[in-house]
Amino acid sequence: MKTSRPNRVLLLCIGLGVGFAGMVLGTYLASEDNGWTSSLLYSVVGLVGAPMAALSWTSRRSVQCQVLAGVAVLLGLLGSMALMLEITHELSEIANAWAQVPLALILWLLIFFTWGAGALARLIWFQPPRTRGRLSSRRGDAGR
Repeated sequence: MKTSRPNRVLLLCIGLGVGFAGMVLGTYLASEDNGWTSSLLYSVVGLVGAPMAALSWTSRRSVQCQVLAGVAVLLGLLGSMALMLEITHELSEIANAWAQVPLALILWLLIFFTWGAGALARLIWFQPPRTRGRLSSRRGDAGR
């Protein structure tokens, strides 16, 4: 089921809004007082990944939408892995940002993981029609 053009534009606007909100918070967290400069790098990943995740919801069975969701999940996964490495670093700048503005950091993390979860949900819930039959155990083999 394809969505109409206004719905695509709306989804793109939502994705850009989420990405832009993450970028604004990332810029705030990277400011001199808060000191977490690498938040800008992760925010750029979100600025690209969030619109891709939102656009992946324009069609349930489109292969292009699955590719968009897959790329968004890959970006989110790579960003999350780098973020976890940074959090576990002994002298992490994120600890300084946590001490200065914990609410902004929590909100930024929520935005960062939300668009990745949206893309992952798109991949899990909607499969193209060609793979749906192959993945089913009810294809005539009686579950054997």
